[in-house]
Amino acid sequence: MDLSRQLPRGRAALFRAALASTILVAPFAATPASAAAPTASAPAEVVPYRPADVMRLAETVADYQLATMAAGYIPPNTSRDTADPKGWVQGALFVGLRDLADRSPNPAYRQAILARGLANQWQLGQRFYHADDHVIGQAYLWAVQNGAGPEAIAPLKARFDAILAYPPKVGLEHAEYTDPRGVDCDKRWCWSDALFMAPATWFELSKVTGDPRYAAYAKSEFNAVTDFLYDRDEHLYYRDSRFFPRRGPNGEKIFWSRGDGWVLAGLARVIPLLPAGDPTRARMETVFKDMAAKLAKIQKPDGYWSPSLLSDPTKSPPESSGTAFFTYGLAWGIKAGLLDRQTFEPTVRKGWTALTRAVHPDGKFGYVQPVSDRPENVSYDDTQFYGVGAFLLAATAVADLDLKPGKDLTIPAPRTPVQAVLNVQDGGVLKDKVLQGGIFHQRKSFTVPADHFIHDGLLAFEGVGWESDLVAYRLYLDERMAVDIFGKKTPGPVLDKIGQGVDNYHDMASWGMDIFKVGDTVGVGGIGRLKDGRAVHLGASTIRAEVVESGGDAATIEVVNTGLFGGKSTLRTRYAIRRGSTLTRVSAVGDSQGGPLLTGLIKHDGVEVIASPPGASGWAYLATYGKQSLAADGLGIAVFYRRAEVAGGPGDDGASVFVTFKDPARIDYAFGTAWTQDQQGVKDIAGFKAWLGARKAELDAGR
Repeated sequence: MDLSRQLPRGRAALFRAALASTILVAPFAATPASAAAPTASAPAEVVPYRPADVMRLAETVADYQLATMAAGYIPPNTSRDTADPKGWVQGALFVGLRDLADRSPNPAYRQAILARGLANQWQLGQRFYHADDHVIGQAYLWAVQNGAGPEAIAPLKARFDAILAYPPKVGLEHAEYTDPRGVDCDKRWCWSDALFMAPATWFELSKVTGDPRYAAYAKSEFNAVTDFLYDRDEHLYYRDSRFFPRRGPNGEKIFWSRGDGWVLAGLARVIPLLPAGDPTRARMETVFKDMAAKLAKIQKPDGYWSPSLLSDPTKSPPESSGTAFFTYGLAWGIKAGLLDRQTFEPTVRKGWTALTRAVHPDGKFGYVQPVSDRPENVSYDDTQFYGVGAFLLAATAVADLDLKPGKDLTIPAPRTPVQAVLNVQDGGVLKDKVLQGGIFHQRKSFTVPADHFIHDGLLAFEGVGWESDLVAYRLYLDERMAVDIFGKKTPGPVLDKIGQGVDNYHDMASWGMDIFKVGDTVGVGGIGRLKDGRAVHLGASTIRAEVVESGGDAATIEVVNTGLFGGKSTLRTRYAIRRGSTLTRVSAVGDSQGGPLLTGLIKHDGVEVIASPPGASGWAYLATYGKQSLAADGLGIAVFYRRAEVAGGPGDDGASVFVTFKDPARIDYAFGTAWTQDQQGVKDIAGFKAWLGARKAELDAGR
């Protein structure tokens, strides 16, 4: 059977290459044309529940992944170890391929596993004790039972024998990854992910070899980490000990969806390897059932689980890797008789429906949160190898359940949340005038240190950002306080992933790019002051930024500048955006100690300045249009204000056009943009003028 004939046009050659190669992945190659993502989610019209349909979709996803791997494609927003053919990122994929190979009549998946083992010379990852570098051993254990010789597990056995001879003596307390002393607890299973990576390898090696020592070691480590990380009140595992005291925005404990997904899936793989009546198996089954009951209660209406499991489900994005692991575990639990089918089948159906909506038309599996150690944002275009492994596990377990089509559940399609992002680098070292080596994490609030300077790398994209599905903005958190534009060609969130030293957002990407140059001005809609007839920056101050709202249908940030104008003044400003709009609404309270406050637009060469007709009622606007984007195409920018609240008509100092506010203690205005390549459809100046009228009408109507 030539499966390549079943692939959409353009993928057949890639798939044949996958079969002919050893599937070694070249580092960071360009995305092949067949891997290009669509611009928006395409939910399945009919959910495939019948086993044959489920397996067909599983093979489509697997074929896409094998083909793109063979072409050397590495997904963006991933870690350095993604390209490692012995590492955990790809190892988790091969665990999923095991289950697919067991059920599919197509030999391609069996050949892929055997080819990977041969290419790896059956070696594990380099880190001797680290659980992540043991997961690929599960592929070798499958291989030795499916045609490979005993050499397939010889290195695995030698490694584990050495660990038994020299067992780790460290504790389970987890240090920060930025700690220069390192994270020594990872010589044991001190983080939740480890319970998927290592235990099944140890237990299966014990079963294959008949040596009970491997199982004894795994039982001891499982019991130790469960005693340490399992919350008996919530029936969930903390990712690691760093999260014991941490709380979410509503005071909730932080349990990471994929972290607990690793655990539930790991239990589903380990429990069958232990004999009935074994005390550790009994404990695992109890934990499994308690986790399952909790997860069924907190599943979101759209079928996904939130990246942070106990967070507000109305303000969390769809996330497929945790959802896939949970769907797999619950489906396996029903089949194994641990879970009541009538109680849990609706949860599995909802989870599977959600997963089908994450599959792109070409087989790419989306909504996979990139590599991390905590809940973070995710978009439809995000994919990773381990997410595909999780999907294959879910698909094969759902196929085993033989769900009846019947009447489908009514499940709303996922909505990508509007977000505000304040990403700050922790632990970086200043080198060549740039902070390097740290880790970026999202903050709820942050006070910019006095020694921060422009371009030092402390803040992702140099400030704080907010975005809707149509546009993204950033505010420079320094003396400029200017607003810049990220043009978006796709609706998914981008700000949480860019500007962290591994990308160049000035280059066009599939989502878009930084399309604007603010120069020595307030950019688009920033607040400045009037000095000698010119619009200038606010100047030096102490700056504190806070994410007030994020994750639902709107996002709001607040920025407070204290010590402005030689220590005389404070300015408190809020920027808010909502789904389906490019308008940012701004409200601010300040004073005029440093001169009248203003807002405006940079005036690039060759643009046409557009002002609302004199005498018109309601909101007025000041705008420019022309080839002023950094993509060298059409871009319109505008500020909207009430005439009664500004002093006289618009000003023009040659570098900027602007309006000056009468009362600095009551500032209220809006700004927005329309780019030729965004999703609004404005392609020329006539379209932009119509856009201005429509936005004015929205503001006049109070929307």
